[in-house]
Amino acid sequence: MKQRILGKTGLSVTPICVGGWQLAGPLAFDGQPDGHPDPGKDNVLRLIQELGERGINFIDTAEQYGGGESERRVGQALQSHRDDWIISTKFGYRVGPGGGRNDSSSPETIIPSIEGSLKRLNTDYIDIYLYHCAPAISELEKGRAILEKLVEQGKCRYYGISTGNVELVRAMIQLDMMDVLQYPSNLLNDAEEMRSVALAHNIGTQVRGIMAQGKLSGRYFKNQPEWSSDDNRSRPDNADNYKRYSAFNAILPEGCTMAQATIRWTLNQPGNHSICMGAKNLNDYIAAIEAAKMPALTTGEQATMEECAATIKS
Repeated sequence: MKQRILGKTGLSVTPICVGGWQLAGPLAFDGQPDGHPDPGKDNVLRLIQELGERGINFIDTAEQYGGGESERRVGQALQSHRDDWIISTKFGYRVGPGGGRNDSSSPETIIPSIEGSLKRLNTDYIDIYLYHCAPAISELEKGRAILEKLVEQGKCRYYGISTGNVELVRAMIQLDMMDVLQYPSNLLNDAEEMRSVALAHNIGTQVRGIMAQGKLSGRYFKNQPEWSSDDNRSRPDNADNYKRYSAFNAILPEGCTMAQATIRWTLNQPGNHSICMGAKNLNDYIAAIEAAKMPALTTGEQATMEECAATIKS
């Protein structure tokens, strides 16, 4: 699997990044779980180690995931191979006392957050440190000063944000505090403006949400999914006829599953360096790795996929 340069950071990363949310076990706020069962700590450790053996070198987590359990598992899985991996983690969203929300990325929270992440990850440094909870514009300069100090101390190498807010990204670029951007985008909802901004400023990118909550996975082309009541995908505003996306079956590039075509389309977009996957099992990651190795979509294949998406949306 050919690695890509993560924008101006110069870091060499695999186009597939391991997402740490689903690997932590359930995340619950105020007694409401997110619907993701715990795949089991031992299974997660084996999965991460196996993915490293298969060539993946990029992993993303956050202090929020599993109330810190994701970082602990990542740290344990990588303890003997730390220098082989690029670790990205995030701060600002966290689980507070009693399981309540504690959402703040104010300047005074940055140092306690990174110290907690370093301890849980069992590492001396974090490669990429991202705002998870959107900061106030008025606090950006103070935040930048603290983050720059952490870079000087060697506790983090690069920083940025996870967001879909283009104006916030522009504000951070103006203050020269944007090395890496994690943002949501997919074939059905292409964040073209965000991608263009990142490309224009040579910002490293991690793309998340590419399967559109399963709509583009191909898994539900024949059968409508049945979410449990505690699954965040069961929200009334997410109601949709998933079977209508089976229209993609007729135009898939030869040898591609729907999930693989979705990955290839995402990696085809200029400025998209890596995809943050939310898979929980080895087979899904193997399929993703194979997709990353496939030739780029032709102009015609890409256009056909986009036309199909537009027709479905209409």
